[in-house]
Amino acid sequence: MLIRGTTRLLGLLGNPLSHSYSPAMHNSAIEKLGLDLVYLPLKVETRGVEACLKAIRELEFLGVNVTIPHKLAVIPFLDEVSELSRIIGGVNTIVCKNGKLSGTTTDLEGFLAGFREAGHSFDGKTVVILGNGGTARTLAFTLLLMAKPSRVIVAARDVSKSKALAHEVHEKIHQTLEVLDLAEYSKHAGEFEVIVNATPVGMFPNAGQSPLQSDWLRKDQIIYDLIYNPEETRLLQDARKQGCQTVGGLAMLVHQGIASFKLWTGVDPDPAFFYEGIRNQQKLQKALV
Repeated sequence: MLIRGTTRLLGLLGNPLSHSYSPAMHNSAIEKLGLDLVYLPLKVETRGVEACLKAIRELEFLGVNVTIPHKLAVIPFLDEVSELSRIIGGVNTIVCKNGKLSGTTTDLEGFLAGFREAGHSFDGKTVVILGNGGTARTLAFTLLLMAKPSRVIVAARDVSKSKALAHEVHEKIHQTLEVLDLAEYSKHAGEFEVIVNATPVGMFPNAGQSPLQSDWLRKDQIIYDLIYNPEETRLLQDARKQGCQTVGGLAMLVHQGIASFKLWTGVDPDPAFFYEGIRNQQKLQKALV
């Protein structure tokens, strides 16, 4: 990749970032398309978010992605925020244009496109989301606003937090989000057609963990684990042994990245460019072990 005096900047704002494939996949697409851009990791503590956004504005970045834990923290420092981001309470993409910072989210599009890429649909399905954190919140709104499931349930240990989310969903979009205590999950396991893991359980370095017991899985279910590192989580391994269909989190990562890339550049890149960047980083990591 050639860096010139004319090269424009893109980046990823978050902490930690060492596990992220975003720089690899975006720079792969940039190189394949011959664009005069570079995508950088920007590790920032919460106290530094405002200063970082000021620097992004002054350095005339083309745009940045935002990841954990700053998706909500960036909002007060932006000039514009999309209605979608206001509803879900988070921004994962900032576009910098004419000195203004505009925030939106492509997580919704990435989540749905990743599932479609695997040949599946949420339409008419009973969907349970494991967890009630920021990711689960985004997915609940995504499913109720942009898909046609028959039911959406959030299953977590903190029932009061889940109920608060369900109340907010009803207040904002007048739809029903059901709540299930995770301790009661086994009693209802057969009701769910799609299980979405929106928790960090099973993520590197705790790759041997799973949010569900293997005997709670049914062979006619689809398991969608949003974790992408490791690509093959314990939950997905258990699901395959039970005869379930499985979808990993890499596809969501790629498609939310593609949607962001289009907002910044106006170019619709081939997903293969993103996957190639990821595979190259994986090979390098294995070589260094």
